[in-house]
Amino acid sequence: MEGLAMTVVHAESPRVRDRLARLGLSVEAIEDVLRRAEAERSFCTPLDPVSLPGNIFWGRTIRFLRETYKPVGWTSISPSNVPLLLAPSGDFAITASSGSAETGYAALTPSTRYPKGNAVMKRVEANRQLLLFGEVETEPEQQDAGDGIPTWFLLYHHSKTDQGTRLHAELSLPNDTGSRGKISSWYERIILPWIDFEGFTPFVDDVDDDQGAIDIPIERLS
Repeated sequence: MEGLAMTVVHAESPRVRDRLARLGLSVEAIEDVLRRAEAERSFCTPLDPVSLPGNIFWGRTIRFLRETYKPVGWTSISPSNVPLLLAPSGDFAITASSGSAETGYAALTPSTRYPKGNAVMKRVEANRQLLLFGEVETEPEQQDAGDGIPTWFLLYHHSKTDQGTRLHAELSLPNDTGSRGKISSWYERIILPWIDFEGFTPFVDDVDDDQGAIDIPIERLS
């Protein structure tokens, strides 16, 4: 994107751990969150609604992130119904989203799996303004908790393996809203180790609520 540097990608273990530590996070805690979310997702069967496994994984990822980090000063907020985990400093927030098949691969560029609604896109536009200009123009009376700060996305993607399911994930900071509602431009990406799950039927073709599904997706006109 014009005016922004190329994407910064952290993929090797020392760099990943150092960058997460500077955000107040850790590989182990995030992996534990994802494992717990997957455990709950695995209770679904083919008789459940097709959207249920994805909804459960997304919702439990949000919940377990909050449960993990609230005791150490993070805050649970949901401005405009976007579920966020707000850092103790108040300088940034984290949400979760399913990603495309490129998620978790340093050499590829992922996107969110599904289009986002207006509330999520406003947060990404705020990221863009902060990265370009260092400020976000908002009306004081319209500003909610967590507005006007960078929002990171914990992206995840399930793929099939011969033994079950492999979960790829990354914590990434978007810098543009992209096209057709899918976020596909990133300022910084922190690639997390993949996780293999064995012994149960994978659900990799389901859909999820993925915060903002009830919003009307927006598209920038050329």
